[in-house]
Amino acid sequence: MTWFFVPRVLSAVFAIAILMVMTKVLGPAEFGRYNLTLLVGTILFSFSFLWLVIAIARFHHAKEFEGRTIATVMGASVVLAFILVVLSSLVTLVLPGEWVENLKFAAIFCISHGMHELGAACLRQYHEGPKYAAVTLLRHALGVALAVGFILNGGGYESAVIGMSIGAAVTGGYALLIAFRRSGIVVPKLAELKTYLSFGFPLAIVSSSATFFAMFSQSILAILAGMEAVGYFAAAQSLAARTLRLPMGTLSRVIGPSVFEAQEVQGKASSDAVLYRYFSFLMLISMPILAVLIFSADVFANLLFEPAFADQTAGYIRILTLSSFVFGLQGAYLSFAFTRSKKTVLQLIISVTTLLGHAAISYLFIYWLGAKGAAYAFLVSAILSFLVYFQYGRRIDRISIPLAEFGKALVGLVAFAPLGLWANASTGLMQQFAILALGLTIMFVALLYVGQTAALAVVRKLKRRLLIGGFPSSK
Repeated sequence: MTWFFVPRVLSAVFAIAILMVMTKVLGPAEFGRYNLTLLVGTILFSFSFLWLVIAIARFHHAKEFEGRTIATVMGASVVLAFILVVLSSLVTLVLPGEWVENLKFAAIFCISHGMHELGAACLRQYHEGPKYAAVTLLRHALGVALAVGFILNGGGYESAVIGMSIGAAVTGGYALLIAFRRSGIVVPKLAELKTYLSFGFPLAIVSSSATFFAMFSQSILAILAGMEAVGYFAAAQSLAARTLRLPMGTLSRVIGPSVFEAQEVQGKASSDAVLYRYFSFLMLISMPILAVLIFSADVFANLLFEPAFADQTAGYIRILTLSSFVFGLQGAYLSFAFTRSKKTVLQLIISVTTLLGHAAISYLFIYWLGAKGAAYAFLVSAILSFLVYFQYGRRIDRISIPLAEFGKALVGLVAFAPLGLWANASTGLMQQFAILALGLTIMFVALLYVGQTAALAVVRKLKRRLLIGGFPSSK
């Protein structure tokens, strides 16, 4: 699993570097347009290609499809890409305007992103770990190099979108070529597509809820407060999402097969045990990130952004980090209640309902409080959505939150807090990072002291790896 988990986490690091570069070369208003275009493209991907990506993961080994899933998906994706190109071209002819031009670039990004995600899903099924890692990481390296080159040669946000799209298309095309050689391509049968669509489409929309929430927030912010405000908000939101929600979601995808296998083979109690242990690791990964971004937000704002940009962005980071953590718990943990019970349609209904509620809350908060209201609206929506998920999830599949493990994680958070605030008040970058490193070390020691399951498991694994047998047992 290392080949598939670590590259996804490292891609978050690349994404933060890209965020830093893009905000500097584009400026707040152009960065806002760039980010909105990518959000629209990602939403188009959710409606067009994502259910096919999900079908690969779910049905590749299913006996009823006789190993045809990847070949069928590739055939369907070609048809969908052609339809998307035709529709986006027709729209630009019929409805002229700046937002329609944005749609054209969003469609280009959608198809390129779809190529990459489909190709990566195929490599994962083929257990091509090194190639998966290369494709995942080179996408960002190639994309940002082209985007910056285009911008420095006089291009705007459109050039940045094109550059990032080429990076996704080239690496995705390589992965799809491997898939084509191994599985071929066939004209999809209607019955197969119906099965893929009925299972994958609800999950596709639900798993993209973060993108929809971000799109609503930034669109309303653009209307009521202007595109510069979108740029500042989008930068903070991207930082929180990439550093916190992406690792939580990636860990969820890695552990998912084990959760379902335990349920099918050994029963619900065994699956619950897997979830309990997984929750502890979820806390071990997410709580340090949460602590750093909340207590030391200014450190990273000043590190990543220009001074004027950092001043505007730092105020959003703390609130959006907490919002991302709440949404992360919902998507990476509570959602198993719906997937284990196969109630994905109910999950979709809840997601759409909470999304509409978020749109109303965002409009009111931004209208009353200005641009800052967008962040507070995101936090309120996250809490309300979490509570709805929790209540309905317990009715169909009683998944409890391990309060003991959550309490132990909070002990680590409290242990880190004084060091995080000290780092935030310090001035020298080396001093700040030294204090943060000390704080994280103290946090981990505190987790060991209170017996946090994941922290103890990490120490035991390190002992085995290093062949250290003289230390006392961690049990």
